[in-house]
Amino acid sequence: MSYYLVHHFDPDFDYENLLPRERVDGNVDYYNLGYVQNVREGELLAEWREEKPEDTTPWVFECASRDFPSGENTRIDPNDGNRLLASANGYVFYLDGYITIKKTLNVRRDIDFHTGNIFFLGNVIVHGSVRTGFSVRGVNVMARDVIEGAKVHASDSVLAEAGIKGAHKALVRAEGNIRAAFAENTQILAGKSTLIDGSLMHSEVFAGKQLVVKDMLVGGRAISSRYIYVEGQLGGGLSTETTLILGYDAVLMYKAHLLGEHIRELNARLEEYTLALRHHSTLKDEFEPKILRTEKKLGACRHKMRELWDGMEKVQDLESCRVVVPGAVRPGVEITIGEARLKVTDYLENVCFRYQDYDIVVDSPAVSHEG
Repeated sequence: MSYYLVHHFDPDFDYENLLPRERVDGNVDYYNLGYVQNVREGELLAEWREEKPEDTTPWVFECASRDFPSGENTRIDPNDGNRLLASANGYVFYLDGYITIKKTLNVRRDIDFHTGNIFFLGNVIVHGSVRTGFSVRGVNVMARDVIEGAKVHASDSVLAEAGIKGAHKALVRAEGNIRAAFAENTQILAGKSTLIDGSLMHSEVFAGKQLVVKDMLVGGRAISSRYIYVEGQLGGGLSTETTLILGYDAVLMYKAHLLGEHIRELNARLEEYTLALRHHSTLKDEFEPKILRTEKKLGACRHKMRELWDGMEKVQDLESCRVVVPGAVRPGVEITIGEARLKVTDYLENVCFRYQDYDIVVDSPAVSHEG
């Protein structure tokens, strides 16, 4: 008697021979190639049937016995012995003849047009670079080579061993921590802490708890709820704007930043439509509805921005906020803690900036060794 093993994944899937997919609109998608077959814990992987399914799916194996080829991170359904389930989140494939789920995805090359974007339910290790224009998403994401102008998002942490060279296009996000060898021209959002082992140059950083830079922090904007530490040099001189903000929820500040960018885009679009209508009155039927829709969107965004700022409470103990710089501080750095603001106009060394009585005071040494 024959038994039929019906798969709920592609048993012949080959990640080394991926092809671009055709979209609904007929265009070809070169970025989303489906590099992995994701499965969630409890998901049905395969099942036995005594009769061959009527459809012509190639995912059916004819077997002489009803023994599941169950491998790592799979289990037989306790309520139905004919069903094989996933016992962990991960990717499913056949390994040495057994249905197997791996919880860590190793991509042993660059993330590029050969792999497409990566979306994985477990940990991702990229053994090459993450190329410009591509994205990686996982629980923990490690890149052994440079992250270029790409989008990387982790529900836990990100580790960029060779740094981030963002080219004003990169967005690296983590609900937990982010660590990088260096970062330049990059946007970073960490729900907890950000650690830069080298320099942080001309970037925007939003750190939920703290930002630590072991070399230089020059240019851009760094926002941390409570603590910023720069071991080497803070600021690049009067010609380079370097802004530090503490005392507010950094994640909410990031949301306000995104909303502000969207408002600027809508304003530019509204100006474009209004100008076009002014010069081409015969196009009234085309542009007036566009103007009305854009004005409506602008109104909604501005209302949302007001709500966001109304709920943007300062850290209760602003006195605990610190900017600590054991190295040098160059003129041109602007520091805001709560409602207090300080513009650095002189060269400083080994200092700590802190909030006191609605003002920012400067202490030296940067780190007190008392007690």
